[in-house]
Amino acid sequence: MKFFKYIMLLAIFSFLMAEEDPMGNMTIEYGAHDMLQKEIAYTQGNYVSIEYYENVIIYVQDANILSKNGQIAEAIDKFLIALESDSTYVFALNGLGNAYLKFKDWGKAELYFQKAMKFGPTYAFSYNNLANLYVLQGKNDEALPLLLTAMRYDPNSAYINYNIGNLYLKKGKFAIAQSYFKKALKFDKSFCNARYNLAISNWRMKDEVSAIQEYEALLTQCPGHSKGVLNLAAYYIESRQMEKALILYKQAVVVNPDTKVYLALGHAYHNAGYAQKEIDAYRSALQIDSTNIDAKYYLALSYFEQGMTFSSKNLIDDILKTNPDHSEALELKKKIAL
Repeated sequence: MKFFKYIMLLAIFSFLMAEEDPMGNMTIEYGAHDMLQKEIAYTQGNYVSIEYYENVIIYVQDANILSKNGQIAEAIDKFLIALESDSTYVFALNGLGNAYLKFKDWGKAELYFQKAMKFGPTYAFSYNNLANLYVLQGKNDEALPLLLTAMRYDPNSAYINYNIGNLYLKKGKFAIAQSYFKKALKFDKSFCNARYNLAISNWRMKDEVSAIQEYEALLTQCPGHSKGVLNLAAYYIESRQMEKALILYKQAVVVNPDTKVYLALGHAYHNAGYAQKEIDAYRSALQIDSTNIDAKYYLALSYFEQGMTFSSKNLIDDILKTNPDHSEALELKKKIAL
């Protein structure tokens, strides 16, 4: 049972740190309002001329697609072309702010979000996206009023309610956070991260039963949600329900192969006494990320425990090339030499 302590530490870490990922938890794109759809609707309604459509809207549509595909520099060029024809076009300004946000050019991102708010004062997602920028800069107190304004203009947005919930969660106001996550789920029942953070809120309020119910509902809807899998499986392991944890891990890696889940699966197999399956899980973790030190170490340890000292030594040597002070690898190397 050498890995049991490690699994418990992993579980504790997951429960404490799971929601502290602002870039992952905030929504910086367009939320429930797809800008392309809005632009098409305006055009079909004869609100713009053909010339305007060709010189502004098409460039913004193309830029949005480029941005979503990670071609940020190319997207910026097209947004700027659109703004040459209409410097007040809110979707171009907001999209340009998003592009600079992805480039981590905070100054330009803020500038364009503020311009979008000026020329489109009722467009909710300019406020939402500027709030996300402030969160990334650690300015949570400045972000919250922006999100509350965004919600005033789009109260039925699952994403905006979710983002507000995240800020209250960070402030430790768990009951308020819960209310916003529930609203997000009301407007989008399949919103996996909202349900995940609702579970986190319940756990922080020491409502274990509700937290586990939310985790189980989450993984019914989103079986590949890695953080949800790790947290719920950790609970099952702590409750001595190892088979339930194994089922969760195995289902998750089919849907969403993830290094951390494979590592946890390897630990669980070890504790259950399935040596070969343990080795296979660690190998799978390394196939996903060949640089992962933890996967290398635990695979080396498994090899050593199964008498495969040559394979174990090769992995340990590989670890020590990258991290010569890795204490556990150094200790295992001593054992191999005996």
